[in-house]
Amino acid sequence: EKTNTNVELPKEFKHLIADTSLEARQAKVYLKKRGITDTEIIKYNIGHATAGQYANSVIIPSYDSTYSINYFISRTLNPNNSRKYDTPKCNKNEIIGFESLINWDLPIILVEGSFDAIAVRRNAIPLFGKTISQALMLKLVESSVKTIYIALDRDAQKAALNHALTLLNYGKEVYWVDMDDKDPSEMGFEHFTEKLHNAQPLTFTDIMIKKLN
Repeated sequence: EKTNTNVELPKEFKHLIADTSLEARQAKVYLKKRGITDTEIIKYNIGHATAGQYANSVIIPSYDSTYSINYFISRTLNPNNSRKYDTPKCNKNEIIGFESLINWDLPIILVEGSFDAIAVRRNAIPLFGKTISQALMLKLVESSVKTIYIALDRDAQKAALNHALTLLNYGKEVYWVDMDDKDPSEMGFEHFTEKLHNAQPLTFTDIMIKKLN
């Protein structure tokens, strides 16, 4: 069953690509340092806010299959702010990150955060955490996608193995991407792509061995 979870962008949200203010330029400098170009700013409709709850933050929206906002994350640019990320209150089990950009006929890459998905560049879904939402698991099972890559941080290994086991049980081909204690946004596109090419398909035996280890 679904409940009505309404998510709206903050009223202070401003599109970065068309903003020439000092604050916008500072936000673009931060994104550039993270390898995000104007092309990605347009593709993901990245913005920022200069006031309100999300003041002095970069905001990355997520849209569902109907191009309606379903989630967003804000990343503060204030180095003195102990809370780096902020998100809206909603039922995350109903969210499929970046759903509007996903081709369900091609291999899917599961990552933890928005910056990770942007770094991967193609068909990457951010989990906004370490677990697959109910909506995403249902979509993965029902869709025609055959191959799924799991690229979660090592501290999420237990959750990743459980996800892999569930997907294998539904007949999906699951690949394990060894992250070497780095996430995709830290690795960069080229290094992560190399990791992707070297990923090995998981078997039930592999999962049991990894769990025991």
